[in-house]
Amino acid sequence: MWKGNNSLKPNHIRIFDTTLRDGEQTPGVSLTPESKLAIARQLDKLGVDVVEAGFPVVSKGEIDAVRLIAKDGLKTEICALTRTTKEDIDTAIKCDVDSMHVFIATSPIHLEYKLRMTKDQVLNSITKHVEYAKSHGVIVEFSAEDATRTELAFLKQAYSAAVDAGADRINIPDTVGVMTPA
Repeated sequence: MWKGNNSLKPNHIRIFDTTLRDGEQTPGVSLTPESKLAIARQLDKLGVDVVEAGFPVVSKGEIDAVRLIAKDGLKTEICALTRTTKEDIDTAIKCDVDSMHVFIATSPIHLEYKLRMTKDQVLNSITKHVEYAKSHGVIVEFSAEDATRTELAFLKQAYSAAVDAGADRINIPDTVGVMTPA
């Protein structure tokens, strides 16, 4: 039972399914574009709100799969995963998706060892690339990769930059599984 402020009670909980992208990272799982389309059709029948169809920039097979799903006429919103790079966003645009899930890492360990970027460089990349994606008429969802290991003050700055740049939605991923329900 909801015990909070009724004006904050959601009317609908949106389901964002990542089976076709994140699920394929399971060892031994490799899906063809046709099998991804079959799964997307089933997710559509189930009423899933958003299907993250893939990460198009990683391969021609991913481009083919995402494009095939995007052109199938499903009711569900078709989303592509992209980093904050022009190449990723342009590749997703060519797939004719409804939305993009744009991400960049924000935790200290990722800034130093993965991205080799300063906080200011990351904030500038968020602004530049969220604005770029939005200029192409798609819905933009922004995630700070490894958000739960990011200092709260910087995490707030990152999400503020994304929202100010036009992000329609944000999500806060626990990329490496460090959080507990408490």
